[in-house]
Amino acid sequence: MTAFPHKLRAMTRRVITLLALVCALSLGVPALATAASGGTPAQAITDCNDHSQLTRQYSTSVLRAALAQMPADVREYTDCFDVIERQLFKQLGNTKPGTSGTTTTSSGSSFLPTWLLVVIVLLALAAITFGALAIRRRSTPGGPGGPAGPGGPPPGPGDPGPPPPEPGERQGPGGPPAS
Repeated sequence: MTAFPHKLRAMTRRVITLLALVCALSLGVPALATAASGGTPAQAITDCNDHSQLTRQYSTSVLRAALAQMPADVREYTDCFDVIERQLFKQLGNTKPGTSGTTTTSSGSSFLPTWLLVVIVLLALAAITFGALAIRRRSTPGGPGGPAGPGGPPPGPGDPGPPPPEPGERQGPGGPPAS
């Protein structure tokens, strides 16, 4: 009978050890899940913002979410967007079109705002259009604005003037009214 309590104590120790192991694993699973998922988007942004590079490995889904959730001031005043984007492309095995494997930090955009570029292009097109119309009017003889039309050059000393008014017809401005 003395063997039975000894086996009972051994079995109790095993059960307690097994329960302790299960409790430890159940507490560690969320931490393992976070580590396996590669952290959170906020952790990736903070990591990049603090170190100007990523010091940990993050999953592609976390990197995508970090790019989508990145605050405007971090995107504007740091290079974290480019750092995270390069890491994402590296993990996906892709590079940006046109980079041919090189890493650059410039975005390739103009220093002028888009609205100003649109205004400049519209003004240039208007200047070209009005210039072409002016040239066309000058080269058209007898057309509006041509030599014989209104706004043309004044008649020279040998050119005949406008025909005299018919009797009873009113003269234009500046002339005596017809009676």
